Amino acid sequence: MVRHLVAYFGNEPENLACALFPARPALQAQGDRTAHAAPDGFGLGFVQGGDVLLQKRPRAETSAVDLYGLVRDTRADALVGRIGLGHDGNIAAEDADPFRFRSWLFASLGDLDEAAFDAVRDRILESIPAFLRRNIRGKSPSEHIFHLFLAFLHDAGILDQPTPAPTAVHAALRNSLAFVDRLLVGEGTSALRIAICATNGRCFVATGCDYPIRYLHIEGIADCPVCLERTDTNQNRRRVPHDALRALVVEANRDVAVRSGWREVPNRSALIAGPDRVPHVSSL
Repeated sequence: MVRHLVAYFGNEPENLACALFPARPALQAQGDRTAHAAPDGFGLGFVQGGDVLLQKRPRAETSAVDLYGLVRDTRADALVGRIGLGHDGNIAAEDADPFRFRSWLFASLGDLDEAAFDAVRDRILESIPAFLRRNIRGKSPSEHIFHLFLAFLHDAGILDQPTPAPTAVHAALRNSLAFVDRLLVGEGTSALRIAICATNGRCFVATGCDYPIRYLHIEGIADCPVCLERTDTNQNRRRVPHDALRALVVEANRDVAVRSGWREVPNRSALIAGPDRVPHVSSL
């Protein structure tokens, strides 16, 4: 089954396609439907000037998914996408990643024992304030972990801050995962094996807990092939630079061992970035 998670966080919304161009393979999936290896749908979320928009297709119409083709004409500060949502298309839109609340966008990918999670669900819900709990629409563990993360942001007083300190967001994610891990281990099952991305367009955090993640850091583009294609109809090879462009692209994909130019994030560490789009890696 094809399943992977991707995210983008950049400082020039109008140049999203330019920043994502070198990361195109991470945003595409081609499966063999006859071999039951095609991606079962996709989910895609954007942060645009504080607004969060979602597009979910739980049942794929074709065996190929090209998120780059879907977003290349979009202006966005951040995006989070997941290719492959369920098993044989057996998932409802309310249970499909990504999820949103106010300015926050969240998605995860992992190996979750749903029976074990069901055993701790009520204790997780008890720890989430009522105003957040009312926003939970489905039964997805990912949605519950997201709202627990929001609860920790609320406890820290940064839920609605436009530009929260990345270290505080990192702490909220760390506390959320530790809380769920304690409950699961107490039930005699293993801790979470999960990759997570969360952003409000001004702050970004991603982590992999026994689930590998990697990132590509874009620090300016000297000669943009996307803009050349758009503007140079006479093929005069006029260089189009984006010297101030700064962006991160993150991927969780077990089917690809390495990608040239990408950096691996150590296990149980968080990749965090603020408005400067400079990545920092910190242990959970």
